[in-house]
Amino acid sequence: MRDLTPTSEQIFKPTATIHVGNKLSLIERKVFNTIIWHSQKNRLAKSSDTLSLALLMSVIGLERSKNLDVIKEAIEKLTTTPIVWNTLKKDRTTDWGICTFLAGAEISTGQLRYVVNPLLAEKVNHPTLFAKIQLLVQREFSSKYSLALYEFLVDELSRAGTPKTHEVQVALDTVRHILQFDGEYKHLHSDVLKPCVQEINKHTDISVGYRGVKQGRAVIALLFSIERTAVQLQMPLDDLKILEGGDEDNLPPKEVLALSLVERGVGARKAKELVETYDEERIRENITYAETEHRAGKVKKLSAFVIRAIEEDYRPKKTEDELRNDAKSAQKHTGEEDVVARDELEKEWHLFRSNRVRELFEVLPENEKQARKDAYVEKLREADTLLYRQYRKTGFESRLVETQFFSQLREELLTTAEETSIDAYRTSRQYGKT
Repeated sequence: MRDLTPTSEQIFKPTATIHVGNKLSLIERKVFNTIIWHSQKNRLAKSSDTLSLALLMSVIGLERSKNLDVIKEAIEKLTTTPIVWNTLKKDRTTDWGICTFLAGAEISTGQLRYVVNPLLAEKVNHPTLFAKIQLLVQREFSSKYSLALYEFLVDELSRAGTPKTHEVQVALDTVRHILQFDGEYKHLHSDVLKPCVQEINKHTDISVGYRGVKQGRAVIALLFSIERTAVQLQMPLDDLKILEGGDEDNLPPKEVLALSLVERGVGARKAKELVETYDEERIRENITYAETEHRAGKVKKLSAFVIRAIEEDYRPKKTEDELRNDAKSAQKHTGEEDVVARDELEKEWHLFRSNRVRELFEVLPENEKQARKDAYVEKLREADTLLYRQYRKTGFESRLVETQFFSQLREELLTTAEETSIDAYRTSRQYGKT
């Protein structure tokens, strides 16, 4: 995987929520941060929002895991456990506060729907004091202590005016509170702080050093030195671009197809694998079949069924006559030259279908055109997909939105033999009918 510089995706994490007084695990803190980031990106939407589980898993570094139980446990903790915030009194707009982070959440068809507690929503979406934290830095941490210390130090650096270098003396009791570690100082130093500093220096955009400040023989504080550094991160940012839309207007057709799979809960890597392995028609027809079965209540987990349907090809089987025609066609077209010709024919047929569906749409009455667009947008809105957020930005000006719209119209408007069968198209082309 190639090295990439950090993206512009950042969390403007409120100071009050950095200085929380409860014990969050590493996964819980990563989920906490990801929801803050996602909520900030969509703060002009509604009281609840929907986040792709594939995106969430990728951002917190679990994109290869299929264990959703850890996510459910983290969400349960953030929904049921009171959080004491602004415990260090740095945010002067509030003396003290306590509430759960999430007012509610639910998981369905590869999506997490969440509601940030109203007491924290304003602080999350419009923070007055905040630390600007790179979203994907947190992927690299393997210790909850490292992430907590990193956030605290970035917050200190931010409130100092974000200089290149900064020193801050922190009382030992405050360090213990930040890290939620009550052991002896020698264990804090050797078992917690040293590994934390190593992780921070290796994986983040700051470099940290520290030394003890003594009163007599006892350490009463720590003096941290912080320096901004350039950092190269090894992260699957291309996956994130697919998951969150990226530069949608410049996405090639395969990535558009991958995005349609991701929006149905398929992981980004698996989506890429599928679009590289199978042709577009097979993928789209099996998606349609899987969604039909899901709506009928025959399938509980859409994402898993979509993958299985594509890999095992659950499309309705051809009739005996169609199979015989295919066999005759196969006998006529053998050898390497015919394989190349078949590939060229497929490309030509897909282009024909793309142009044809646009032609058929253009001759529809204006009210029917608008009705189909409205129905498409309503479907996006109900699912609250990434495409809907792109639609809200640029409407049908977005190539991604427009392409997906016409892709879905193919199943509705293309009905003739040459429009639905490549073999019929070949025959019609041979006789000059297309």
